[in-house]
Amino acid sequence: MRGAHRLAAGVCAAWLLAACNPSGEEKTPDWQKPPESYDVKGADLTFNEKRLDAFNTMSRGERDAHVEQLKAAEGSFRGQAVFRDGSELGEAMDDSQYGKHEIFATVDEPVLYEITMEYRLYSDQDFYTGLPPATHIEFSGTLVDLEFQDESKPRKLTLKVKADKVERLK
Repeated sequence: MRGAHRLAAGVCAAWLLAACNPSGEEKTPDWQKPPESYDVKGADLTFNEKRLDAFNTMSRGERDAHVEQLKAAEGSFRGQAVFRDGSELGEAMDDSQYGKHEIFATVDEPVLYEITMEYRLYSDQDFYTGLPPATHIEFSGTLVDLEFQDESKPRKLTLKVKADKVERLK
């Protein structure tokens, strides 16, 4: 009987040592890592790091004018985010004017300083069927609303986009 206990203790010790990470680094499994094409800071997006920095330094009046300019440029908004959820909108809902379907997506890591970003994507086409949560997506469309909460920390951009195209990044 003692031999069985010693064997079990030895197996447990070996298992614990194998799970130990001496470098102290947290390793993300390959299947959880974003695809190489996911680059919210450097890609040619409407709010990449450089453009978000320029937006951040604008006065309130300059920001309002810039947002109106973005809204007027149909189909020119480009973004990347992590898909969270999708749903069909009822006709009585306020945002149904932008489309029958809504996608909620976020940018997990701040693009600039501590500024976080959330997207509400609207479309008459169901782009989200078959997308599991945490899928990295790229989209284009027309900006319909932007709210920048810059009075509190962390600052937050909430963007509503009428999406023409939503694609899974590979």
